[in-house]
Amino acid sequence: MTKLVSVTTRLGSESLEYVKKISKMFNLDKSTAFRDILQKGIREDKKEKALDLYIKGKFSLEQAARFADMYIGDFYDLMRQNGIESNLTLEDFSESLKHAKRLNNLYQK
Repeated sequence: MTKLVSVTTRLGSESLEYVKKISKMFNLDKSTAFRDILQKGIREDKKEKALDLYIKGKFSLEQAARFADMYIGDFYDLMRQNGIESNLTLEDFSESLKHAKRLNNLYQK
C-alpha cells in the first residue's frame, strides 16, 4: 500500500461541501472521501495530459499510454472516443509487429 503523507490545501466552499456530501452518503471519513475523489481526478488528468502530449507529438503512442497508466489498446480506444486519429506510420506499425513477434517467440519457448 502507498504510504500516506499529510498535505495542507485550500479548497473552495463548493468543493468542500461536495467532499462532505460524499463522505456522508458513503459513510466515509472526509479524508478518505477527499483522497478517493483526488485519485479519480488524477487518473482522469493523466489521460487528458497524455492525449494532449500525443497530439502535440511530444509522446509516442506507447509513451502516452504508459503516462496514462493504460494498455496501448485501451489508450487507442480513448483516442477514438475523443476523435483523435493516430499518427502511426507504416514503419511504426511494422516495428511494433516485429516486437510482438519476438515477445511471442519468447513465450512459446
